[in-house]
Amino acid sequence: MHFTELAEAHERGPAPAVEVRWRLMRKEAADAPDFPEFGLLVEAAHAEPRLRQLYPFSSHWTLGFNARTGMPCPPEVAIAPSYEGLPYRVQKFPHGGVIAEAVTVEEAIALAVAHLPAGLGPAVAGTFNPDG
Repeated sequence: MHFTELAEAHERGPAPAVEVRWRLMRKEAADAPDFPEFGLLVEAAHAEPRLRQLYPFSSHWTLGFNARTGMPCPPEVAIAPSYEGLPYRVQKFPHGGVIAEAVTVEEAIALAVAHLPAGLGPAVAGTFNPDG
């Protein structure tokens, strides 16, 4: 039986899972030379400590950040990259609920961080449980 590196990281705890997921996300972005805006977004988000402590994911080039390492888990915030002259979009969900728009990746990162819940710490293990 073979387990993926990410599965093995999950076994070690949430911090290793977040670290491996970020490394894989950065590799995915670097391997997408036809969409450099996504790579810029991933690198800028990784450079921001409050986002780097969360579990990243992407869906249709939108970068989301979860407070938990398991699925399902609604994102705390998501950022759609700029393309074809359109602004970056800071969103509540990967495909809607626009909170704000930004011209630069730096502005988008700052807006995303500003919309994180106060006191949000590093991602924890598990999935979202609406009943507590």
